[in-house]
Amino acid sequence: MSSVPEKLPLTQVIAYGSVGIPFGAVGLPMAVFIAPFYADQMGLGTAMVGVIFMVLRFWDLFSDPVMGWLVDTRPSRLGKVRHWLLMAVPILLPAVWLLYNPIGPPISPLVLAVILFVFYIGTTMIVTPHQAWAPSIARSYDERSRLFMWRELFSISTMLIMLALPTILATTGGVDRAAQISMMGWILVIALPLTVGAAVWLVPDPKPASDLPKADFSAKAITDALKKATLWRLLATEIFIGIAIAGTAGTFLFASQWGFGIIELAPLILMAHFIAGFAAMPFWVWISKRTEKYIAMRLVCLFSAVTYISYLPLSMMDVGLYGLLAAAVISGLGYGSPFILVRSMMADLVEAEEVRGGGNRSGLFFSLMSGAYKTGASFAIGIPYILLGVLVGFNPATDNSPQTVHGLMLVFVGVPVVSYALAALLIWRYPITRAAQANNADALGIAPTVDVID
Repeated sequence: MSSVPEKLPLTQVIAYGSVGIPFGAVGLPMAVFIAPFYADQMGLGTAMVGVIFMVLRFWDLFSDPVMGWLVDTRPSRLGKVRHWLLMAVPILLPAVWLLYNPIGPPISPLVLAVILFVFYIGTTMIVTPHQAWAPSIARSYDERSRLFMWRELFSISTMLIMLALPTILATTGGVDRAAQISMMGWILVIALPLTVGAAVWLVPDPKPASDLPKADFSAKAITDALKKATLWRLLATEIFIGIAIAGTAGTFLFASQWGFGIIELAPLILMAHFIAGFAAMPFWVWISKRTEKYIAMRLVCLFSAVTYISYLPLSMMDVGLYGLLAAAVISGLGYGSPFILVRSMMADLVEAEEVRGGGNRSGLFFSLMSGAYKTGASFAIGIPYILLGVLVGFNPATDNSPQTVHGLMLVFVGVPVVSYALAALLIWRYPITRAAQANNADALGIAPTVDVID
């Protein structure tokens, strides 16, 4: 037997967070590089690729809760989480290899759909258990934020590397797009078993206390949980954050080109936006330690909403490269931190629900959060693109009038500003404070150390 200390050693925190490395490579880089690669060089076309990716993404809304239920109800001698991570790796590795090293062109739409289906199943088998792991290994209010911060730091670092990799390979070695995609695949193939192996080996997987209630998955228990206003506030907040962040990524190149006249350097400026968020994460977590998580959350959301407004006057002032860079860096200081805080708050809610007698249903609750983020990310493309096409009349393939460009900038600014403002409003006052969490921990009899399975 070993124990989970009140504050995890840095080695265990890093081992846990390192699992964010492979998944930093399949978020935004997947949309930026993989989908266009299959649409263009693999000969499937944009419409077919869009339908395949969209349909399979909605499949996750079913598979995530099922995975959450399995995590909560099917432990093993290794614990609650470890075995799911180990089983996911051999499922995910072949799908990764085939996705990043396709046999073709051409490739059949059915083949891509099958590969993506297996890929998303394997991803769900890691992401949902990995997030659900946090409430049982991070026992204190601030420790949960620390844990998710390291995961986000690893994820964003990898995302930045993957976004820069094609440009570096093309400019320094003349590597074509297919070889660039293959190199991304090799990074995933190598990182996945190493990071999962480190987490399984170093991070404890708590043994549920025998005197605590088992997770209740009766229809009434689930319905009662879903009626909780606190849960829905967190899920809605996650949706609005997803809309704000993914919406920015989906329309930034349009705003850069038409609003500021910047084309070639736009991807690098977008990277500067992400780097600013990466650098600012410890500051927002520090704010949460000095105050409360919900206070830090509303501050970062309000900061983001206000700073996004700066794009609008700057685009009308013809400030060009340096104005766009300044706006991207300043507005980027809030990027990513809301994800850390809202997941840490969800871990507190899991604990609170356990105190109320529902058992530890971290798998279910974090699967709902995963679904909320994916819903927000889906809306993030649909909402601004519909507004641009239907209301504004913007067409990136033709010339656009000054009025149309102004409408583009209004959409680019308005979607994240409104989304961040609504997220701040939803989380303005939140019942699970630092004191409330301490009371919940006392009610569960959580001591500074907790017995776990080695």
